[in-house]
Amino acid sequence: MKKLISTLSVMLCIVNASIGQTHQPTLEDRKLMFQDYYYLKDWEKAQTNLEVIIKNIPEEDEKYYVKGVKVYEYLMKETEDTEMDRIYQQKALDLYQMRFSIFGQNDQVQNQFLSSIYRYWISQPAKYDSLASLFQVRFDDNMTSVSQSNMLAYFDVMRRAKKYKQPFDEAQVLSNYDLISKQINQQGDEKGYMDKIDQMLLQSVDLDCGKVEEIYGQDLSELDDAKRYLSMVFKMDCGVNDKAQQAIAVVLAQEPEYKLAMYAAKKSIIDKRLGDAQRYLGIALLQAQNGSEESDVYLELAKTMTLNQKKQEACKYAKQAIAKNNNKEAYKLIGNLYMSSFNECVGEKDIVARRAVFIAAYDKFKMANDEKNMELAAAQFPTMEEIHFNSYEVGQSVVVDCWFKEEVAIARRPAE
Repeated sequence: MKKLISTLSVMLCIVNASIGQTHQPTLEDRKLMFQDYYYLKDWEKAQTNLEVIIKNIPEEDEKYYVKGVKVYEYLMKETEDTEMDRIYQQKALDLYQMRFSIFGQNDQVQNQFLSSIYRYWISQPAKYDSLASLFQVRFDDNMTSVSQSNMLAYFDVMRRAKKYKQPFDEAQVLSNYDLISKQINQQGDEKGYMDKIDQMLLQSVDLDCGKVEEIYGQDLSELDDAKRYLSMVFKMDCGVNDKAQQAIAVVLAQEPEYKLAMYAAKKSIIDKRLGDAQRYLGIALLQAQNGSEESDVYLELAKTMTLNQKKQEACKYAKQAIAKNNNKEAYKLIGNLYMSSFNECVGEKDIVARRAVFIAAYDKFKMANDEKNMELAAAQFPTMEEIHFNSYEVGQSVVVDCWFKEEVAIARRPAE
């Protein structure tokens, strides 16, 4: 009913004008017309009435500032004139400032203001310094009140400033990163902002492993410091050196976690630190949540034992990986163990019994769908002549007499 009455008031003003009356809209008329044009989405006329209201009765109602910003933003969307777009942006920002001075401000309004000015100015490189300063004021005032979306927006400004060669203080960006990462870790990161912030940081600041060590690796005794250092080490793909080992130990001691333990284990395997790898894999196995994760742990244990020249233990772990999740890579690992055992398994056996090692390897490669290694293994099968002269038959079962005891069916080498 109220909307209907206000609409009628607009119509009445139009009718009066059409019959020659010289009625000038009062402020009450202006308020009613603003409401109607706002709901009719006639943003130009809504703007005209809004500006009269704000000029004459700026303290009337905060709603005019809230809706007024929306009016200007709709006008921004409708115009293709860059200069008019800038004018509307400034009008919207002026409304925010007037609103702050008259009605005060709270965290929600401040976040709305930051979000708006970011959207208005992000396409203008010349504004990046001013934008960064506005964000910095909020960070310095009360970091905990800044929304995570605005924290992300700040780093978007910084990466764009880097791209467009706009000057900024890299040390300040790194300091803000530390504070923001702590804040998001405390609040929780349901929308995954931290990964995006990490990527933007690396696009904003020229970091290398030496700087990571210098900036983040000074004191790793506290959990948060250790986690932040490791985060940068991993993102920069730095080596797991003594500092990183220390940080990993701190984190896993207080917050044992599957992914971190597996990462540390794999890095240790690459660096041939096999004792460390086994220790991390033990933690990972305790933290594994399903058969797939357990299978991956057993596979890494098999790799560790392989590097330690402990083939039987490697084979045992690989079979456990298969039992947990039918791990194809584990079949391949066993096949390679068998292939590398020919010289160990020679003994006094005839050539067919000796070459049965390669048949066993072939069977594992087949389970792994590894055609390349299947072909290599098949090339070492006994020839038909060897099978015949040693009194065997194709398809006959024999047990490989080696460190592994596996029954295979005699197969001939593919014709050359």
